Amino acid sequence: MNLSKPQLQTLLSQIITRLPPKDRVRLQGAPQINCVFVDASKGRLLNKVFRGRDYATDVLSFAPVEPGFFGELVFCTPVLKKQAKAHKLTAREEFLYLFIHGLLHLLGYDHEKSDKAAKRMYLLQDEIFAQMLGNKKLGRKNGSRNRTLRRKK
Repeated sequence: MNLSKPQLQTLLSQIITRLPPKDRVRLQGAPQINCVFVDASKGRLLNKVFRGRDYATDVLSFAPVEPGFFGELVFCTPVLKKQAKAHKLTAREEFLYLFIHGLLHLLGYDHEKSDKAAKRMYLLQDEIFAQMLGNKKLGRKNGSRNRTLRRKK
């Protein structure tokens, strides 16, 4: 992914404006978020070390370790590209979806906590994603966790 720092800052600003007010307040002042892109072997290693899951995942979210930072998002580029193809999205659109997902995790949303929490997180994620793509009909059916339901119409 070739995204410049200004492009990432613009995406973050656009996402922030679409968040619920309570989350928007937490992100005022354009916080720093580190975005890191890794290959499949590094993505697998990080996922195994930090989540106990032995596979490369699309995005990992890490709490801040430095003052002035809101957190870090680690994207596994090969997984991102594979998912983009499966979801009939461009790599940039899939990155946007995962960027929103990771940011929501940094804000405390957790789709693994319960079905209710998953539905809440995925519905918000899909709503923001659709708004940013010009209200295209994209998203999960009934907040489902099954990412294969996300399709470009």
